Amino acid sequence: MGIHDRHYVREDSGGGGGRGPGGGGGGPLGFLNTSFPVGRYLGIRVRVHITFLILLVFWLVTGRNPIDTLIWVGVLFGSVLLHEFGHCLGCRAVGGQANDILMWPLGGLAYCRPPRRPWPEFVTVACGPLVNVVLAGIAVAILVAMNGSALPISFHPLQAGLGPGVSSGMFEWFVNFVFVVNYILLLFNLALVFYPFDGGRLVQIALWKFVGYVRSMRLATSLGIVGAAIIALLGLTSGITMLVVIALFGGFTCYQQLQQLRGLDDWAIPDEPDLRRGPAKPSFLQRKQAERRDQRAQRDAAAQRRIEEEVDRILDKVHTHGLTSLTTAEKRTLEQGTQRARGR
Repeated sequence: MGIHDRHYVREDSGGGGGRGPGGGGGGPLGFLNTSFPVGRYLGIRVRVHITFLILLVFWLVTGRNPIDTLIWVGVLFGSVLLHEFGHCLGCRAVGGQANDILMWPLGGLAYCRPPRRPWPEFVTVACGPLVNVVLAGIAVAILVAMNGSALPISFHPLQAGLGPGVSSGMFEWFVNFVFVVNYILLLFNLALVFYPFDGGRLVQIALWKFVGYVRSMRLATSLGIVGAAIIALLGLTSGITMLVVIALFGGFTCYQQLQQLRGLDDWAIPDEPDLRRGPAKPSFLQRKQAERRDQRAQRDAAAQRRIEEEVDRILDKVHTHGLTSLTTAEKRTLEQGTQRARGR
């Protein structure tokens, strides 16, 4: 999923000591707001939240096989990170700005700022799940090629992976795991139709063109609160704690968005410039008018230079031969030059 840096909804994307995802907050639990930079790739800084490291240690301690746990976390971390890079590169492709990614226990946050129009927003959002489609597709193609079967895997969400009777050596197991992780991530992001997950953002973009940005945000976040309640109920009845945590996070985010949109309307939010295209090109008529203005300015400047040169010559003549030596035309030219000088 990604998160937008609107001019009316600011998130701290820095890595300093301030509050927010980039720095440590105050109080005894302030360290829980700390993140660590792990590198910069394609001009995009990647940070890991400290709670992700705490969760990793918990998995290693409680897991049966630390090696399998590390492989699982590595594939999951890499797939989520590539998903977030998809958001960032998609945002840049449509002229936006994206320079920061935060990895944390619930996935990743790509700090993107595309031009505030439906198409750039759609490209930014869609390029994240598209990465998972590509990775899952590559894994499926490898498994099909290795097993000689048209479809050696199952796409059922609860039974995704290699089907029964299919050979599963170490390499096949790894490729199958890449498929399962990316397939579940794809379903996870698109099925959760509440902010800030991709499914909720796609719903908002679909409404945007018909009802305007602010109303689409209000509708999408209101639907998101209902969806979060359903997911939380499903998590409670099925005993899946992670679903409850995700629902609480999504519901609270939607509530925050609704509060920030209170009192706003589309007329009060100026459009952001298309950073890729720059200012609009002038029309044919505007270009012709500009050309005529330039030509007129050039003619006026040339005439002014001629008058100044003639005045200088006349003044030299007066200095040498006296004022009585001037002709009527020269006196008129000198008078015009004097009037021009006074008018400046």
